[in-house]
Amino acid sequence: MSFASLSKPEIGPLIERISGASDLTLLVGAGASMEAGLPSWRRLIETLLETVAAELSGLGEKEQATWVEATLQRDDLLGAGAVVEVMAQEDLDKLIPDRLYGGQGPEAFAPGPIAHQVAALRKIWEERLEILTTNYDDLLEQALIDAGTAPSRIRSYIQNREPDKRPRRTVAVTHLHGLAGRSGSPKGIVLTEEHYHRMQRGTSWQEKLVTARLRDSTCVFVGMSLADPNLIRYLYGYEPGDPPRHAAIFVRQGEPEVPESVRSALEEAAAGRWARCGVEAIFVDHFADAAQLLYEIGHRKVVGADAYRPVGERAGEVIACIERGLAIDDQEKFAKRQVALSSGLRMLLQEIVPLTLSLSKLRQGDEVLELALWIFDGEGTGLIGWAHSDRAHQDPSTVASSIAMCMPPGGTWSEVCRWC
Repeated sequence: MSFASLSKPEIGPLIERISGASDLTLLVGAGASMEAGLPSWRRLIETLLETVAAELSGLGEKEQATWVEATLQRDDLLGAGAVVEVMAQEDLDKLIPDRLYGGQGPEAFAPGPIAHQVAALRKIWEERLEILTTNYDDLLEQALIDAGTAPSRIRSYIQNREPDKRPRRTVAVTHLHGLAGRSGSPKGIVLTEEHYHRMQRGTSWQEKLVTARLRDSTCVFVGMSLADPNLIRYLYGYEPGDPPRHAAIFVRQGEPEVPESVRSALEEAAAGRWARCGVEAIFVDHFADAAQLLYEIGHRKVVGADAYRPVGERAGEVIACIERGLAIDDQEKFAKRQVALSSGLRMLLQEIVPLTLSLSKLRQGDEVLELALWIFDGEGTGLIGWAHSDRAHQDPSTVASSIAMCMPPGGTWSEVCRWC
């Protein structure tokens, strides 16, 4: 995570607007699955095609890869899904879960930061918040359980079940494209061009539901590319307000590298495109940033306008507090504390390596291992290696910063910033 991407001038007004919504809808896409290690929609289709290619007689390994690439180029993702359906030896209801979870099963995957923040917002807004997802997995349901919701209260729907027709105190997760989770067989899977076109005959339950939420609530799209043709149709099918009421949080992580000028031009075009549909486009660097932005919305609603302070300000205070502890302004103290930190990191390394090896049943090779303490710089754009198990700096000026790195799954500033 780089909290600098949440310091842009448009972030504050967005947080204020969304946190003030009386009715909120979260539309959660593949980003919430990808951060947990599951494939993107495109990667899932590619994997399904690779399975079909391996079943085709007369194709060598190289030819199989060529067939997959040619199919994607010719038929796009929806058409490729249809190819899988007609050519695969297994039924989609069996094949999709197997390829979605890589043969490990859904139990092998845990919710990531976005899913956990969705669950946190549901506790804040309660029944005034609706959760819709295009994902097949049940990671959002698991995140709700992790947040303290009793499993008996959670309902996974593959149809439009109005709130007044649900059991009392139910927490609903509506799967717009079907469900292939931990219990039961897959239901209502939407994958191919035929499935999508059926949803456009007359008025589908998905269209009625999403259009109603766009009209009657504030919607936040998170973890979505908004490339879904039906979602695009819904966005163009309702009457947007002015200025935009809804928001889409786009994540740059995983996108192809392009020059900064090109990226800015692409994002400017996307922002203009979605503004026509009443959706403000927000671009953040990492999935963890998207989760942090959701946290900020909930935090702002809980503490109120007077007590809320932006994450960059709070994080800056935490970093300054740590730097004071490192005594970077006193070279003599700094040198002594470096020795103590280096010694402590060596002791920790000696403890965790045997434990890790025993849990993983791996053998230790002849590699020389090191443990380091990295802290964001004050701008939130770089990392600084302040302490290392194999050395002790004697002068703060010898410590160099590095390029910012993505915080691992589960990492947000929300917990860190609460105490400072």
